[in-house]
Amino acid sequence: MRPTARPRTSAASPCRDTRGHRVGRGAGRRLSGDRGAASVELAVAFPVVLLLVMTLIQAALWFYARSVALGAAQEGAREGRVQPASFARAESAAEGFLDQTAQDLLTGRDVLVTGSPTNIEVTVTGTSLSLFPGLSGWSVTQTAVGPVERADP
Repeated sequence: MRPTARPRTSAASPCRDTRGHRVGRGAGRRLSGDRGAASVELAVAFPVVLLLVMTLIQAALWFYARSVALGAAQEGAREGRVQPASFARAESAAEGFLDQTAQDLLTGRDVLVTGSPTNIEVTVTGTSLSLFPGLSGWSVTQTAVGPVERADP
């Protein structure tokens, strides 16, 4: 058996308009008032999407700055609790950690070391980097607490 040939479409076919031009199935001709609508929609939507993406990146920078500040506070507490306990050594260790890892990420940073004969507390504060010109970054404060080591005979 031979395959049957498809019938040719005529000008009166549903796929052609009255002038014989092809028309998509289910779609009519585009109205002349719709020209450029996609450009306007893109011009409105693009800044909104860009702002959303930049805000997400800003949030990621803030979370990373918090992580670095916590690491510095933990490093300071780790060094400060070793016998003989020293607030100066704890502050120096936290500052050194920040100098190595948070060069421009954490601005206006400050390390505060407090404690008692049995505990040491290191608090790192600062401001995260900002992607938006003219706006300051978000505030970061992280604290680490640890017991001071003591020798028991």
